[in-house]
Amino acid sequence: MHVQGERLKTQADVSTSLQLAADLARRARRDEALLELTGCEDWPAPFKEQGLLLRADVLSRRSPILGLESLAVHSEDFKSSEGRFGYLILSAFSYVNSRNFDGARDMLASAQELVGESLERAARLGYERSRLLWATRRYDPESDDIALAMSDPSPDAQFKALALRSWMYAGLENYDAQTRDLRGAFEQYEGNKESCDITAVAIYLRGLLGLAVERGDHESMLIGQRVYETLEWTPDIQDLRFICVRALAWHAFHEGDPGRAQWLFKDSKELAPTLAWKVMAHIDRAYVAKMNMNEAWAAEELAQADALAGEVEWDATHGEERQALVMLAELFSSTDMAQAQRYVSIYSSLGKDSLDPTLASGHDRRSIAYEKYAAGRVQAVLGNVKLAKESLEFAYDVFSQIKHPYRAALAAAALFEVTEDLQWLEKARAQAGLFAKSPFFRRLSELDKVEEQRVLSGLTPMQRQIAIAVSQGADLDDLSHRFSRSRFTLEKQIEIIFAALGVESRHALRAELRQRKML
Repeated sequence: MHVQGERLKTQADVSTSLQLAADLARRARRDEALLELTGCEDWPAPFKEQGLLLRADVLSRRSPILGLESLAVHSEDFKSSEGRFGYLILSAFSYVNSRNFDGARDMLASAQELVGESLERAARLGYERSRLLWATRRYDPESDDIALAMSDPSPDAQFKALALRSWMYAGLENYDAQTRDLRGAFEQYEGNKESCDITAVAIYLRGLLGLAVERGDHESMLIGQRVYETLEWTPDIQDLRFICVRALAWHAFHEGDPGRAQWLFKDSKELAPTLAWKVMAHIDRAYVAKMNMNEAWAAEELAQADALAGEVEWDATHGEERQALVMLAELFSSTDMAQAQRYVSIYSSLGKDSLDPTLASGHDRRSIAYEKYAAGRVQAVLGNVKLAKESLEFAYDVFSQIKHPYRAALAAAALFEVTEDLQWLEKARAQAGLFAKSPFFRRLSELDKVEEQRVLSGLTPMQRQIAIAVSQGADLDDLSHRFSRSRFTLEKQIEIIFAALGVESRHALRAELRQRKML
């Protein structure tokens, strides 16, 4: 092995460094791999081409643009048929990841000319063509290209081909087939751990765990937990580890083990790759504490989330990170309407595509349903019942149709809060039945008497909050600040509240609310 900064002189030295770099890259130890590849542009043939390709591959894992730049600088150095084919395939891979699909098509067309009689090259080309199809939302799990990718004898290639086919099934909303292929991929991995690319394993593990949580799939969760515990986690895949730990925490919550869930959420906070994700970790803990009636702990975690959220540049966030804004609005809506509306405003300013959740990285109706659910929660906070109902009903219909019971239960529970229609409460319970040990299910089961009292009041959720605040001594200025409403509007709301409850004073209001178990 060479000393850093010294040029390798013998082919044996070069071969050793190349093999070591390839193993480090496979194990997601990118800085160490790049160190071993120092000076590879001066290596003798054929190691030079192999070193340049490996270096570009490592860089592309950090940023597809970095990978493409490295390939472009050395494009003339790939002279052999094998080297040129590798250059074209890796360029196509990076183009797909940077959303330059035309560039990817051009590279794959050129690579086709170099396949010849090589079955290995045909399999690699089939895999990259399939990735391009998936990325452009053209789902065909039975295509000839997928079959070619599956024919590659390499265990790592077979793992990736099975996992990619699972995403094809996800695009078709065939989640049973998706689950089957993901399980098959991890069976392949567990029998060939020393051959599989750890970054790819972590990516697809995230998908398996997330899907298992959504569907209440205990067998898949057990497989995912086993893989998680044996995987060699490195800083280069910490973001994926964070998502996996969150999934494990939510599974513990669903299994009626809130203590373990809280500890896992604490671990996720330490692993959070961005400030926005750290905010989400605090929100997760606040949610679980609130569901377990620990209001003091929930308030503490919410306060920490709120403080950190003020430091986040939300315009620079993407995907699931932005869901933190919706959850902050939800959690604040029962105690501080002005703060809730502030987060709604931030979320709304990011545009209609604020959320692009990547559960299983699927480009399907789930993404639209997530967006509609978030929009419904936002409209509920704003008091726009009609708009909230429309969005939440859309989300419920999709999640129930595709058999994602946890999300369907959340949507139905939200609809019950908005409409106070007990039919939605029953639907929420039916969907959450798969998570019978969860505090969420227990809360739904205990709502009967309390919610019946609230329904009888004839008050909207916001009017109930105003009624409670008034009974506790809040004046119009306090109410205006808390609920972001004018004094005139609040006076009218108080008149409606008093009439609905048949009271004429704050003292009588407080007594009535206590009798109805609303205080």
